Amino acid sequence: MTRRTPYGAAEFGAEATGHGRVYQAGGNQYVTVYGAGHAPPVIPEPATPSPESVRVPLTSPLSSPLRDRHELRAELLRDIRDPAGAGNGLHVVCGMAGCGKTAVAQTVFGEAVQDGVVGLWVNASHLSSFRSGMLAVAHDRGASQDEVDAARTDRRAAADFVWHYLDRSPERWLLVLDNADDPEVFRDELWLRTSRRGIVLVTSRNGHARAWRTAARHPLDVLRIADAVDVLRDLTIGAEEQAKLELLAARLGCHPLALSLAGAYFGRQLLESVTVDEYLKRLDADPSLVDRGAEPGEQDLRRLISGTWQLSLDALAERGAPETTTLLRLISCFAPDPLPAALLRPAGLDTAGLPDADPALRGEQANDALEGLLSHSLVSLLDVSVGAGDTTVRGLRAHPLLLETVAARTPVDQRGILLRAATDLLKGLLPAGAEQGTESHTLRLLTPHAIHLLRRTVRERAEVRETALTVVRELRGHAFACGDLAAARALAAEAVGASEDAGSAETLDDLHEHGRALSGLGRYAQAVETHGKALRARHELLGADHTDTLDSAYALGLALYGLGRWADDERYMRQAAEGRERVLGPGHPDTIDAVSCLAEAVGQQGRWAEAEALGRSNLGAAEAALGPEDGHTLTARIALAWVLAGTGAWPEAEVHTRRTLEGRERTLGADHPRTLAARQRLADVLTHLEQWEEAEAAARAVRSVRQHALGDEHPHTLSVQILLSRILRARGSLAEARDTAAESLAACVRVLGGTHPDTERCRRELAAATGALNHHEEERP
Repeated sequence: MTRRTPYGAAEFGAEATGHGRVYQAGGNQYVTVYGAGHAPPVIPEPATPSPESVRVPLTSPLSSPLRDRHELRAELLRDIRDPAGAGNGLHVVCGMAGCGKTAVAQTVFGEAVQDGVVGLWVNASHLSSFRSGMLAVAHDRGASQDEVDAARTDRRAAADFVWHYLDRSPERWLLVLDNADDPEVFRDELWLRTSRRGIVLVTSRNGHARAWRTAARHPLDVLRIADAVDVLRDLTIGAEEQAKLELLAARLGCHPLALSLAGAYFGRQLLESVTVDEYLKRLDADPSLVDRGAEPGEQDLRRLISGTWQLSLDALAERGAPETTTLLRLISCFAPDPLPAALLRPAGLDTAGLPDADPALRGEQANDALEGLLSHSLVSLLDVSVGAGDTTVRGLRAHPLLLETVAARTPVDQRGILLRAATDLLKGLLPAGAEQGTESHTLRLLTPHAIHLLRRTVRERAEVRETALTVVRELRGHAFACGDLAAARALAAEAVGASEDAGSAETLDDLHEHGRALSGLGRYAQAVETHGKALRARHELLGADHTDTLDSAYALGLALYGLGRWADDERYMRQAAEGRERVLGPGHPDTIDAVSCLAEAVGQQGRWAEAEALGRSNLGAAEAALGPEDGHTLTARIALAWVLAGTGAWPEAEVHTRRTLEGRERTLGADHPRTLAARQRLADVLTHLEQWEEAEAAARAVRSVRQHALGDEHPHTLSVQILLSRILRARGSLAEARDTAAESLAACVRVLGGTHPDTERCRRELAAATGALNHHEEERP
């Protein structure tokens, strides 16, 4: 007896019905019941249970509407509605774990079903679940149970069988193959086909598989900050201020799964109300807090931040690559900024001690291990723009939460090995000696990693921490040498904070370098405070005539000069100059530099004859001891040129200034800060010689470089802007002169204060430009 009954329930399985067995499939299917009077056919039990449904997504419901991804959804829906059109019948949505691949598929699936398309969903995470799901798809599309059983027991070609029914489907369909992280389930693409009746949508962490070569690939990244905030608002955090939600979204890296878990955590706090600020503090102390937003007893590792990374590492280990775990743990020792790929060179890995890690990582395995991480979207490769022009460095990047959670889950006995190796590898990338050479453009990339490592080694053995501190100090020196003051300041501040003995000579060196960086960035008040502290401590520890003490006096004088405190500048600069002459001699480079600055401090107070005498004797001593082209001799020459300008000896000042500029350009390059200072001095001299065109060109060139390198409100940028305003006024560009002066004055007041000499100078220039412009407009007919 055969009874045919339509079923709308989305089921596929076997259940007892008295004397027989019923096999059901989703959609309007024929169900055959074998009664007691008929002997049922022998049907072997499937090794893997069939899915309970292929008509609904076999995943958790979305906790928040899909944000962003608008163009991708539109493209997929266009092909779904017209599978025989010009689109691609195979689409792969790929990206890191938790970035929303399945959410995209769920949303598109729902929209397609609403349009009358048959939605089919198969879990492709394992061969058994994939094969069982595809046979259920064939049953859904009209195959008989006998045919399904024949394919299940390999009595007929399963892939051909399934696609036979997909190609003959009376309705259009969308087939989602979810979590296809291992493309081997497709048996050399035997199962991946296209049809005029529908499209296949694959979600996978593996974005580089050979199986996708004919597919339309759609890489997914994290959400934009605005969309991430919307997700948080969807998840019961709507009462918080926008700025705080943006801070939380940024802290979570705008990662969709992390956002979902965080929102769930807030929603489940029944006994206390947790603010965003409190959550962020807890998260900083314990990165595993993110996972606590999951449902109690959550078993699906894909729904946990820590678990979703581990699934990929476990899969790679099963494929014979356990060393990928060690490589990812090593990468997690560094900051979430782009990491230079050169740091993972095989030779360096072998010497860094990673063959002793567990699992071991040898240099010869590094390339394959990295390929494994790339294949599962745990890291990505990118070309990072550095330096001038089109210079790029190949780098690695991983999501901050991935690095944070992997680092937190690294076994305690492995952390020391990995941190020591990471520190040694970073040290190996630093240029040898003080010369920068062609590698200087990578130094800025290394800065956040050096800082991060130093912080990570606080609880490690002394030798590991000391190596990390050495790297920070060496990198700081390189940053100073190539003029990267922002990096130098960050590194110097970190070194000061990491020092355990506040009164040691090494710690005072760090304090001194921090002050130098602050002064270079135009933060003169902070620099004065820092150098004053270092000077007092060095004087007590080392004595008045120790070279380090004299260095602090010199640096303090420079910072005071920046504040316009000329008398205080003279006091400390004279201490440095006289002490260095006494200890090092009059021809020593450090003495030359100090006397040059002393001459300027004296000249700023109007004692021009004394300043000129200091400048001329200092230049003579420098030429005799160091030669006319030495950099310290050029410092003495430009100082004398400045004093000569103050006395009104403009032609001689021009000669010395041009000679200094030529020497600086030849030895340091056109954009070095000292070269720019010489070019600005020349522009000033030329204004008094009324060579306006060349003066304007020089001033504009200096301003352009400083705006790019230092910013619009650095004191050095403001000083050249004031000079440019004066030049423009003299050339008749009165409106531009006034606007330049007005803009500069507002910045001077903010940065330097209302009584600083440069602020007063700018105020006078604005008044002159405004008056000239008003007079010009009054005279117009």
